[in-house]
Amino acid sequence: GLGARPARSALREWHHRPSMKTALRLSCVCLGCLVLAACGGSATSNRQQITNLFNGMYTAFAQGNYSQVCTDMSQRQQDNIVSGARRAGLNVSSCTDAFTTLLEQAGVSRAQIAKAFGASGIQRKLDSVRVHGNQATVTFTETEKGQKTSVETDALVREGGRWRADRVLKRSQSG
Repeated sequence: GLGARPARSALREWHHRPSMKTALRLSCVCLGCLVLAACGGSATSNRQQITNLFNGMYTAFAQGNYSQVCTDMSQRQQDNIVSGARRAGLNVSSCTDAFTTLLEQAGVSRAQIAKAFGASGIQRKLDSVRVHGNQATVTFTETEKGQKTSVETDALVREGGRWRADRVLKRSQSG
């Protein structure tokens, strides 16, 4: 969508700032881990939970609800975000604080994030969900104006009875 480009451009520009590179990489991993769900259950409910989380994380980002985004991430991922922000010289104490501070430092507004994650022209399709005990992998495709823009595979873990984003395994850009 039209609104997604300024935020993505600002994030790319921010990525080239040497002091922020590590923190951005970690936050992008989290931005990419948009595929998680609620409580434990059977194979059929696992897919529904993961689909709900996938959609919920996009909504949470679009609304600037970084607390919910962090809740949907594994503890390891939350710790990585905080430590990455600290390595970038930011004084943060939580995942939510890290997201807020990182985006402020990058000059990315909540409106830009809302446009990037709520862009009406971007379609997201969950391609596959594979569950192995308390671990899962999810692959999804993004398209914009009928053109495939990216394919991403993320790792998920079940913590406290809920599926949570753990890390991006693979992301390929198209177009």
